[in-house]
Amino acid sequence: MRSTWRLISYVVAAFATLSACDGTDTFVGNSNDANYLAARNALETGQYSIAIKKYQRLLASLDGRPAARVQLEYIHALLRANQFEAAGASAAQLTNSREPSIRAGAIAVRGTARHEQARAKMAAGQVDAGVRTLLTSARDDLTDFLRNYKKWDEAGAMQSRLKLLEQDMSRI
Repeated sequence: MRSTWRLISYVVAAFATLSACDGTDTFVGNSNDANYLAARNALETGQYSIAIKKYQRLLASLDGRPAARVQLEYIHALLRANQFEAAGASAAQLTNSREPSIRAGAIAVRGTARHEQARAKMAAGQVDAGVRTLLTSARDDLTDFLRNYKKWDEAGAMQSRLKLLEQDMSRI
């Protein structure tokens, strides 16, 4: 029995590794489901550049409601890859979604991206009206998220980010 589980774990690990490869999808095929799994696996394993490429390819083949969820995951990959400007701009497209989970996620990502953009500029010694605008916009996003979607912040990450953001604002 133990060897069966070991074999299964090796097969799962091999599939996860191969599906995240940025080749021509020879292993996973070209189906949207397989491409989604490869993109998601790359995101979850910290291979953000691969995840971004896979999500871009997948988004090009989707339309309608399923695309919003994939777009949100793509935006998350951009955020994790420290592409804050691109993440914020892409998130803005989803902030008017009628689906609460999509809108909430987009607002949280946009606020986080704006905050991280401002922090990067502050770390580089830039403290000006542009940085203040980013911080103010980030605060507005996070406040909106917490006012309307607090139930999705069970761990308190957005509340903690808002406190950090307020500290950053007090320094400029």
